Parts: sequence; C-alpha cells; structure tokens
Amino acid sequence: MKDERRFKEVINTIKGAEKDKDKFCKAARIERQPMSNEQLKMILEAGLCALGMILIFLFFFTLFYLCK
Repeated sequence: MKDERRFKEVINTIKGAEKDKDKFCKAARIERQPMSNEQLKMILEAGLCALGMILIFLFFFTLFYLCK
C-alpha cells in the first residue's frame, strides 16, 4: 500500500505530534521532564564501556589470529 500523502502533510503531522504529546501528558497529569545530567552520564558511560570491550576484543583477535 503506497502512502499518498504530500510532503507538507507529513511535515504538519510531525509538528502536530509534539502538540499531541503535550495533550497526552496533560491528560495523564504528568509533566514532561528533560533527561537529567546523571542519566545522560550513565548512558554515555555504558556505551563507552561497551565500545571499549569491542575494541579490546578486536585488538586481541587481530593479535592472536591474524598475526601468526
């Protein structure tokens, strides 16, 4: 099924989604809050730790298997 909407309609839908999110939060009686610095720091540290593990694995893989 092909989507027949025009580009401007898609842009208006995206802009309307932000308003709908505010209406939903108001109806649920909750406030939208930005991510705290502590949460961001925790996510970034976990990502860097996973990246470090991958890089260490690749280092040892190349060291033991490709440098015979």
